[in-house]
Amino acid sequence: MPGKIQTQEEALAASIEMEKKGQDFYKKTAVKASTKLTRDLFEFLAREELKHIEAIKTFYHAGLSGGKREFDDVVSGVDPAKARKAIGKLFEGLDKKAPVDKSDLETYKFARDFELNSEKFYREAALKAIDAEVKKLFEFLAEEEKRHFKMLDDSMAYLENPQEYFHRLEGWHVEG
Repeated sequence: MPGKIQTQEEALAASIEMEKKGQDFYKKTAVKASTKLTRDLFEFLAREELKHIEAIKTFYHAGLSGGKREFDDVVSGVDPAKARKAIGKLFEGLDKKAPVDKSDLETYKFARDFELNSEKFYREAALKAIDAEVKKLFEFLAEEEKRHFKMLDDSMAYLENPQEYFHRLEGWHVEG
């Protein structure tokens, strides 16, 4: 919720919290998945979330803030409770509904919502970013979340109806 976050540093700290939530969800869900496809995809997504966390940290270590501040300095200036509260509002109610013990399809639906909310967060944060490099980072993360949504959507389509999935994948054509 970039509107509730006051600074770029808070938005970046909130991004790390959001990515950590995603990673935790995907790790837990992968263990409980009933299909290999779901397990493999969710393990992959957990690794992706970790890469995002590292990218945000590396971004700061590379000198985002004029090379004068380390990542820990940036985060230490932010009230972690404030960042968690902003993320909590963004994903209000989702934690209570996380279907890690339910069917894979329900889990996919939850994960797609998580990715959509994450993409929205990053797009709004990019619009409000003052620093051009921060804007690029948020735009990159938004595209990553969009890609994750597509992966989840495609996998869900396959699980729901494999024949239709492959028909859709091949595209419509007329045999003569």
